[in-house]
Amino acid sequence: MLTLETSKGLRFCGAFSAFVGLNFVFMLYMKFLRNFCLLAVTFVALLCGCSESNEDDVKNAKRFEELKVLPLDTVLSRAFAFYEQYQATNDTLLRDSMDDYKSHFLARLKRSTDSLCGTIPADDSLAADLREINEAVSKYFFEYHIKHMYWFMLDTARRESLLRKVDRTQKVELTAPGWRWDTREEDEATIMGIPFEEALSALKKDSTSMFKVAYFVQELQVRYVDTIAADMKAFQKIEPFLIKQEEWKKTKSACMEKTPIGQQVLVLNKEYESLLNNFMKTKARGDRRFLMWEIPVMQYFHNDDFFFHSFPTISSAVFNKSRDMVTLNVSDGYGHGSFYYLSKRSGKWEVVMLRDGWIW
Repeated sequence: MLTLETSKGLRFCGAFSAFVGLNFVFMLYMKFLRNFCLLAVTFVALLCGCSESNEDDVKNAKRFEELKVLPLDTVLSRAFAFYEQYQATNDTLLRDSMDDYKSHFLARLKRSTDSLCGTIPADDSLAADLREINEAVSKYFFEYHIKHMYWFMLDTARRESLLRKVDRTQKVELTAPGWRWDTREEDEATIMGIPFEEALSALKKDSTSMFKVAYFVQELQVRYVDTIAADMKAFQKIEPFLIKQEEWKKTKSACMEKTPIGQQVLVLNKEYESLLNNFMKTKARGDRRFLMWEIPVMQYFHNDDFFFHSFPTISSAVFNKSRDMVTLNVSDGYGHGSFYYLSKRSGKWEVVMLRDGWIW
């Protein structure tokens, strides 16, 4: 038989259990409510983001329609006029107007080349190979030169640090400053051992780096010839400059989608190349900063024209008959070229050898 104290204790335990149960249910409800609110806020934010994105797309499309009736040279000239005013006043509204016209010019340039970068027809194996070859050459070029430039930055910092520490009257043997093509073999191993992402990240922080250019401009026209060369030793004996002019055939290669460092690829047709050349001669001859952070601009030494193609640029390709080996004449610097040797292994093109070529 329960005592009064036991009965009171049981009633208390029952009430306490009920309280704990209700509290647990309340906590679950509040947790559900909090998660629901977070979900709702996220959903609303997404809706707002999509709305803003859609509004931007509509605004950009409307602006494109407004400006596309203007001749290309007018668009470019207006952009440069705003650029000059912005340089003189540092007025951000003038800068925005400059960006508006320049962005429109680049948008039209991109749309003019879309068909050239489209899907390769199934029967055009040469164009497919040339695109893969372009990608392989670009990957090798970017990886090596980015690591080389970063290594040189570190080497320069080391030299400067050493100069600060030594007695100025003491003779110190240091490597010469400037770009070094004569890198020692022991340096090559150090360079190639540098992590690619580390080198790229450091160069992107440099405001003068050529790798900050927004677009990579690819040359599509490639001369090619098939030969009886059976291996790389036979390829090394071939001098492309000695091949008769009539033996060369011309083809177009499909352009890459993006470079190994994420730059969007553009192709200049004759209209835009001529337009840019005329513009640089008359409007912006002494000031390339207007365009140089979007597309590369360099002037030829031997004439009054400008060079808008990015490096590396493949000018000619010598294949073997089975087309699983190729040697390329590649412009890989201003006034400098190299011979790239590639082999197709397991269906993939790879750079297997590089030989120094010509200098203008």
